[in-house]
This record gives sequence, C-alpha cells and structure tokens, in this order.
Amino acid sequence: MGKESTRRAFLTTVGAAGVVSLAGCSSLPGGGGGNEPADPGGTNNSTSNTTTTTTNGGGGNGGNNAPGQSVVDFSNVQDWQPAAGKLSTTTDDVFQGDQSVVLEPKGENVAKITKTFFSDSGGESALDLSKHDLSLAAKIKKPNLKLQDSRMKIAVNVIAPAESAMVTAIRQFPRELDQWVRFDLGYTDKNGNPKLGNVTKIEIQVGPRQDGKKFKVLVDDLRKVPKANKGKVMLQFDDGFYTTYENAFPMLQERGWPGSAAIIPDAVNGENYVTDQQMREMSKAGWDIIGHYGKALSTINDEGQKQALQQVKQYLKVQGFKQGAKHFVLPNHRLNNAALKNIDEMFETAYLQGGSPNNAKAPSNPSFISRINGESIRGARRIIDMADEFNQLAVLYFHEIGDGDGWLPKADFQKILDHIEKKDVDVITPTQLINNK
Repeated sequence: MGKESTRRAFLTTVGAAGVVSLAGCSSLPGGGGGNEPADPGGTNNSTSNTTTTTTNGGGGNGGNNAPGQSVVDFSNVQDWQPAAGKLSTTTDDVFQGDQSVVLEPKGENVAKITKTFFSDSGGESALDLSKHDLSLAAKIKKPNLKLQDSRMKIAVNVIAPAESAMVTAIRQFPRELDQWVRFDLGYTDKNGNPKLGNVTKIEIQVGPRQDGKKFKVLVDDLRKVPKANKGKVMLQFDDGFYTTYENAFPMLQERGWPGSAAIIPDAVNGENYVTDQQMREMSKAGWDIIGHYGKALSTINDEGQKQALQQVKQYLKVQGFKQGAKHFVLPNHRLNNAALKNIDEMFETAYLQGGSPNNAKAPSNPSFISRINGESIRGARRIIDMADEFNQLAVLYFHEIGDGDGWLPKADFQKILDHIEKKDVDVITPTQLINNK
C-alpha cells in the first residue's frame, strides 16, 4: 500500500476524513516531559472582540477533514470566559470555520479561558468523554524564535464534574514551530476520581513561556475522537546505540515485547552503535527499525531537510526495513514549519517530545505524535498509569541502557518494564499502530 493510501486508511479508522553530526537527540531532564498540573489561573478580564491581522496558516494536518466530532468550533466566543490574560478573536487566521480565538497574557505570564457544559432537561451531561479523547488545533506566535529556552505549554483541564475530580492534559511545543497544528490532548495527571461521562467544564491555559516573554496563542476546533478499548505503550530507543541491542533487546525479548530502534544511518556499524546484523536480528523479532537523524532539522534549509529525510528513508528501505521506513523520530525535539511539511509528506508517523500521551486508536495528527522521556522511573510510571486508566497511548523514549555514565541503569529500566507488565496495556510498535493492531 502506498504512503498516501496508508495514511488515509489510518485516519479513516476514527472516521476521518551528506555526513552529519552524530549528536543525536538531547533528552529533556525530569523524565515526566513537562507533566506538571496547570496553574490555577489569575484574575478575570473582559473579553475583547478585536481581530488580529495575520496570514492564514492553512489547514495544518486536519482542517475541515479532521477526525471525530466537533465539541467547540469557537464561532461563538461568548461561550468562553477569560480567567487570566486577554481573550480576543480573529477572522484572518483560522484553522477552520470563520474565526479562531487569540489568547495572550495581560499582567500574568499565562492566559486561560473556561467553558461550562450544562446538563439538558433530562439530566444528561452535555459532554460525555467516557468513550472519547479530545484533540485541539493551535498556533503559537513567538516573538523571538532564536531563544534557546522558549518551549510553550498548552494545558487543558477536563473537570468531571468538579475541580476535585478532573484530568489534565499538558502538551509541549517546539520553539521554532509557528503554524497551525492539530494534536491530541493526552492526560498527564488527574485529581480525585473523575467521571468523564459527566464533564461540566473545560479550561484551556497557554504558557508560561520559559523565557518570560509575552506571547500569543491561537486555538480552534476542539474535537472529540473515539478512544481505544485498551491502553498502549510504545518503547523507543534513540540513536541506535549498541546498548539497545545488548541490554534493552534481550530484556524485552524475555517478555515477548517489541521495541523500536530509531537509528541514524551514518552511525550504524560505528563504535558504540548497532551493526547491520544486530538490526536485522531485532527486526526479525518484531522490532521496528525506524528513522532518525543526527542533527536538528530546523537548523537545515528546506532543500537540505528533504535530502536528509530522503537519505534516512532510502537507507531503511535498502536495508530491508520497509515498514520502519514509514516512521521518523525528530532529532533534538526541534521542529519548524518546513520540517513538519517535509516529514508529513515522506512518513506515515513522526514522534517528538510533547510530554503527554496520545489517542491510542489513531492519533489525530500522525506527524505530531507526543513522546515522553522514560528515563525517570517516577515519570514513566505515572504516564503508564494514565495510559492504562484512560486507554491512551504512551510513547516512552530512552537512550543508553546499562551501567555507563549518564545511562539509565538496567535495574531502573527493569522496574519500568515490571510496571508496564502490571497494567492492562499492549506494548506496540509504530507499524502496529498504523495497522491498528
């Protein structure tokens, strides 16, 4: 099946419409991937209906053909109450429909809006998420893309039915990306015992920027998509280090689980990296050998990006990893507009640091699947628990497994695997995800 037909089938499952540096990817500290709860918000401010003059960012991986069912299209901004910062609208830069909402801080370093869902006369909840996950479209307008520490967070609180019973979804965004993009709202934390069949309020909060600068975020098209019947976990090992084969591979083999090795073609057979034969052995055991690169794509011009991605894809195909050649892991967790477009055109799925789980049936944006740093036992356990309880997909990534300096000790990796085994989740590969297995 060709690339485009495979992608269409994937989305339809939920009713969709040169020599390089071997720096690899830099892991973010903390392991939880930015899963802390959202700030409560600040003071109330009046709603502004002014419009912002911007250039239309286009459909952004979904548009009017996005999967699922619309919950809020933001055509009636009066449904939302500002709880912090400033709320305005624009008709000049939308994801779909006639207008989008613009959020920006005003005195605070966050902006936050809320919407209440009232029960009907029969007592039925106006929003039932017991069998659905949420997805949202957003565009982050950054004042200075050269800042080194300016990742943005979008947090969504789903209150069901009170703040003592709610779930939180926090998604991190790469600093260079400033176009519309759809993403899943995977749950990163919970309070109490939420009843998702009876959602009474949704809160959307953007920020804070880690550099403390002012910002604007456009949001649009909140949707609900059918969730999987069971949670899933994906284990990815970046850069193709030899410890993936020597340590991680046999530990997963003992449990009958597959993994995914994200390899840098120019590093294979080098010192401290896997060999051709080792990759073939892992592939025969059910592992995906998937694409990776040794340099951040956002530091390369458009033509250079295309050449780099084509090299990775062609290498995997020639080596016999045709299924793995459909998947790519972003190096250094960095992504700009050109890279997102190029990856979307060449690969079935792409993965980057996002700090949250995803829809486990079919992620709403296969080119923007969120990963979590698995190298913290506490952070990994928490995200596995959330994937299990709410039937979502947790993608955990690792680097060196073993007893070296800065590596994740085998004993700690073993504890993470033990925790997965206690949960009612399937361990899958990217290929199994797109094949819905």
